[in-house]
Amino acid sequence: MLKYLIMGATTLLSGIILFGMTWIAVAIYSTRLGGYENFSAAMSAIGYFPIFISIILVLTGISFFVMSFNKYLVDEKTTVD
Repeated sequence: MLKYLIMGATTLLSGIILFGMTWIAVAIYSTRLGGYENFSAAMSAIGYFPIFISIILVLTGISFFVMSFNKYLVDEKTTVD
């Protein structure tokens, strides 16, 4: 149960950090292109792959949290009975 909780926290935090750092990189790069009106061009230049990976990491982290919570509920139910 605890290993799912740790894996969930790690993957969720990794996804959030990757997502945030990608947006920061796009914002910095778009200013080099001439302003924030070129934000979509900067996003295309950097790529959408880090965003997809971060979304997968966040969803995986949430699923590990759900598995940990379900395992906790099953353990509690078996100890009560």
